[in-house]
Amino acid sequence: MQTAVLLILLITISSAFIIYSRRARIVKTQTLLNNAMLDAAPLCCHVWDKNFVMLGCNAAAVKLYGFDSKKEYLEKWAKLCSPEYQPDGRNAHEKMMAMVEATLREGKCVFEWMQQMPDGTPIPTEMTLVRVSYKNGYLVAGYTRDLRVIKEMEEKAEEIYYDALTGIFSRRYLDEKLTETIKSLSRSQGYLSLMMIKIDHFEKYNELYGKAGGDRCLKNAADFISKSITRETDFAARYSNKKLTVVLPYTDESGAKKVADHLIKKVREAKIPHTGSDVNSFVTISIGVATGRVNFEQTGGDYIKRAEEMLYISKEAGRDRYTFAKI
Repeated sequence: MQTAVLLILLITISSAFIIYSRRARIVKTQTLLNNAMLDAAPLCCHVWDKNFVMLGCNAAAVKLYGFDSKKEYLEKWAKLCSPEYQPDGRNAHEKMMAMVEATLREGKCVFEWMQQMPDGTPIPTEMTLVRVSYKNGYLVAGYTRDLRVIKEMEEKAEEIYYDALTGIFSRRYLDEKLTETIKSLSRSQGYLSLMMIKIDHFEKYNELYGKAGGDRCLKNAADFISKSITRETDFAARYSNKKLTVVLPYTDESGAKKVADHLIKKVREAKIPHTGSDVNSFVTISIGVATGRVNFEQTGGDYIKRAEEMLYISKEAGRDRYTFAKI
C-alpha cells in the first residue's frame, strides 16, 4: 500500500516537473521570439520605466544613432542623443517626463521630437509612447520614426509652391489649387472670386529705382496683400513677373468688391514712394475682379482670363481702381 502511494506521489511530482519544464521552455521560446521580432522591427524601439530610465532597445535604435552595440547605446543615449532643449524652448528632460506621465495616464502619446546624433546633428522624429503592463506595474515603450526624409520632401515642396521673391504662393500652386477649388465648388455651385493685380507703372518704377528696388516693391506689395486676406480658404499667389492674384472661394460679388477696396486702400496707406507714377506720388495698384457661381464646365483659366480683361479696363480707366465682371 505504501509502495503504491509512493509510486503515485513520484508520478505526480514527475508530471508536475515535466509540465513546469514545458512551460518554462514555452516562455523562453516566446521571449526569444519577442526579442527577435523587436530586433527585426524597422522602427527605433526603446523601453523606459516610469522614471524615464531606459531599460532596453532594439537593433534599429543602435543603427539609427550609429552606436556599436546595445550596451553602448543604453550607456550613452541620454548623454549624447537627447538635446537639452526642444525647438519650442522647453527643457527636453522636463518635457519628456511630462509625455511619459501622460502616457502612463492615458495609455498612448504621439508627438514630434528633436533627437540628435552623437556629433550633435539634429534628427527630427515622431515619437509614439505606449503604456505596457509589466508584472504589477507599467513600463513605457517608445517608437521613434525618423522624419528627415519627410522634412526634406516638405522643404522641396515649399520651394515648388512658394515664390522665392515675394514669399507668397507660386504660379504652380495657383494652377493646382485653382483646379482643386473649382472641382470642389462645382458640387454645390458655390461662388468663386479671382483678382488679377498689378502695380501701376511698374515698368517706370524699375527704371527709376533699379531691378533691386522693383523686387522690393513687388515683395512689399505682395506682403500687404497677403496679410490683408484673413480667411483660411483665401490665398494670394504670384501670377507672373508683374502680376499677383488673389483667390477667394465662397465669395460673391459684394464680398469681392469689399476685398478689392480694402487691398487698394492698404497699398495706398503703405506710402511706398513712386515719383515716376502719373497716378500718385506713392505706389498704387489696379485690379481686375471676376466672380461667378462655379459649375463643372468652368476652368481656372476662365476666371483668370476674365480678371485680366477687367485689369486692362482698370488701367485704361486711370489705374488705382478695380473693375468687376461676372463669369
